[in-house]
Amino acid sequence: MPRCCLDVSLKAEGSMAGVKEMFGRKINLSVSAYDTAWVAMVPSRDTPNVPCFPECLDWIVENQHQDGSWGLLPGHPLLVKDKLSCTIACVIALRKWRVGKQSVQRGLNFIGSHGWAATDTDQLCPIGFGILFPAMIKEAIELGLDVPLDPVLVDDIINQTSVIESFIGKEAILATVAEGVGESCFWEAVKNQKRSNGSLVNSPSTTAAALLYHHDEQSYEYLCSVLKEYSSGVPVAHPTELYARLCMVDALQRLGVQRYFRHEMESVLKDADRHWQLKSEEIFLDITCCALGFRLLRTHGYEVSSDELARLVDQHKFSQASGVQFMSLGSILELHRASCLMMHESEVALEQIHTWTTSYLTQQLSNEGILDETLSKEVEYALKNENGTLDRIQSRQSIHLYREDKFDILKTSYRYPNLYSKDLLTFSLYDFNYCQAHHKAELRQLERWYKGNRLDQLKDTRQVLHTAYFLITADVFNPELTEARAAYAENIILGTIVDDLFDNFAPREELLNIIDLVKKWDEPSAGDYYSNRVEIFYSALYKTLNEIGAKVVMQQGRCIKNHLVSAWLKMLEGMMSELDWWEDGVTPTIDEYLAAACETINARVCILPTIFLLGIKLPDDIIDGKEYSSLLQHVTIVARLLNDLQTYKKELIESKPNCIQQLLVKGNGVISEEEAITKMKEMIETSRRKLLQMVLQTKGSSIPRVCKDVFWTTSKIAHFLYSFRDEFSSPKEMINHINQVIYEPLILPRNIG
Repeated sequence: MPRCCLDVSLKAEGSMAGVKEMFGRKINLSVSAYDTAWVAMVPSRDTPNVPCFPECLDWIVENQHQDGSWGLLPGHPLLVKDKLSCTIACVIALRKWRVGKQSVQRGLNFIGSHGWAATDTDQLCPIGFGILFPAMIKEAIELGLDVPLDPVLVDDIINQTSVIESFIGKEAILATVAEGVGESCFWEAVKNQKRSNGSLVNSPSTTAAALLYHHDEQSYEYLCSVLKEYSSGVPVAHPTELYARLCMVDALQRLGVQRYFRHEMESVLKDADRHWQLKSEEIFLDITCCALGFRLLRTHGYEVSSDELARLVDQHKFSQASGVQFMSLGSILELHRASCLMMHESEVALEQIHTWTTSYLTQQLSNEGILDETLSKEVEYALKNENGTLDRIQSRQSIHLYREDKFDILKTSYRYPNLYSKDLLTFSLYDFNYCQAHHKAELRQLERWYKGNRLDQLKDTRQVLHTAYFLITADVFNPELTEARAAYAENIILGTIVDDLFDNFAPREELLNIIDLVKKWDEPSAGDYYSNRVEIFYSALYKTLNEIGAKVVMQQGRCIKNHLVSAWLKMLEGMMSELDWWEDGVTPTIDEYLAAACETINARVCILPTIFLLGIKLPDDIIDGKEYSSLLQHVTIVARLLNDLQTYKKELIESKPNCIQQLLVKGNGVISEEEAITKMKEMIETSRRKLLQMVLQTKGSSIPRVCKDVFWTTSKIAHFLYSFRDEFSSPKEMINHINQVIYEPLILPRNIG
């Protein structure tokens, strides 16, 4: 258990124990009234005039709500359409076996008084509702029931045949709603979609519907096995154990408490990888499970191919053509998240999925088509800055949106009663506030460092102390990494100061004096300084790098001070090259520009000391290795070009070097400004993918993952700062994020406080 856990309150520790217990428990879905009704309709193999599963009929009779409906979460205002579907299915099952006459009538009364919801677009819509509900209404009428609906709606049922016929050749998709095809000839084709466990698409309702027309011993055994586990009712899907456990891993990561459960998470991921390598039906034939499994496995360094997601592109195209939605919004969001993990030069499936999910989700947001407020906020955040999501910001939002009664919707609504728990929310809240208190104390120490080095006296430079600390802390937040965070933040601050000296035209003598002092790296006397400003800056740099070097010696047993000084010298010389180009009116080549500009973006001097202060012993030759050099190359290109995209207009006016300018010059009047921007974005994306590939690579890598993550954090910081505007120089949204991550504790709800 991490040492920091000892400082969390006893209540939080008790909650953590409850979370750990979740990994050892069986995770079942809520019982589905809709699916239970279909299973109840299956006749006995030996005596067709009696039900094969009478316990399901008993469940239906015992679980009708007071208003006459069936379904999850009675009274939920957005699930009326879902209740219509569940209720008509239960009414049909009872009517078929001539039981529960009063329950049937109460159910019909509910349908009559809530029929408006069938066509209400402001209701959450179960998958395939446009096929399933009309088909069940038709079945009810054929059973002699007087369904109290508008005759126009009843007449529209007849028109569903044309929709079903569009499924010809798409039986894999039709199988998800096959109970809506009745006695049509499609069943023979649908039967080919049977899984090894005997089910049709792991759906008890579809499997039961198939048994109504074609007895299959394996399908019968499947339903028996489900009822053995669930007693008298069945869920909307089975099995879902793997998906549920992947959801647990995802929740721990999103809530920011994964460091406490690494062993449990790794066990789940190893099992998921085994399923993936075996091409298990449980993971590959479930859209959401496949997308979630892909994302988590790839993120944790497992080798998984995005080609396995290619079939989902065709499924979406068919959904668009047929006008029937076969994926829940939650599934589409999960696919979008998976598509953001493109890391190879050409990942066509992910690129196509990313394009259509982005378009679809954006359209749903703009049309206010996402009725679930929590899901709407999740979609909005996922689309906002997918490459610049910093962990602490995500954790705070995830805690805020966390619901114990979280549900999703397939053919009917469902939830995991023992997956989304009070224990997990309680522990996440306490841990966030504990980390935040620790970070506040660190920030006060950084403020003392700042004033102690007289940096507050440099009035002509940007004041970025709080920004610098926030940027690294928002992604590298483990309380044990105090020294790593301090080194990163201090180098951001010092790098910004010297950048401002170069950009704001400090006397050339001052700038050359700084470079000369760094080259010599001695503790100078007062006569060595050209100005008071140089004395303040160099004294702070000298003292800080020596202190960082001493901390590295304590952790690593060796000195890297020469490497730290060399990194700073490269940055200063790059700044001088940029100044010389501007003063002399020289336009460098793109290669010349990038060689200098990728140093002046300040990434090298921040990353280098940080990776040596993470508490992990590093190889002696790590800095000189090709892997380190390549990681640094890709992250500096990403950061530099993102910055150039936001500053190029100002720098074009001032005739300062910028990659846009270099591309325009190289194009010799042929390339437009818009084309240059497009080219830059392509360069950024190429380097971002190569960087991600190296970060996630395990085979042949000599740099520990936790160190490579600092490079990835730097890329995320650059996207966070420069994806839409220059948030570093003129912060707007970041101010609110700083307050939320560092200053404003989360308020514990009264029922768990």
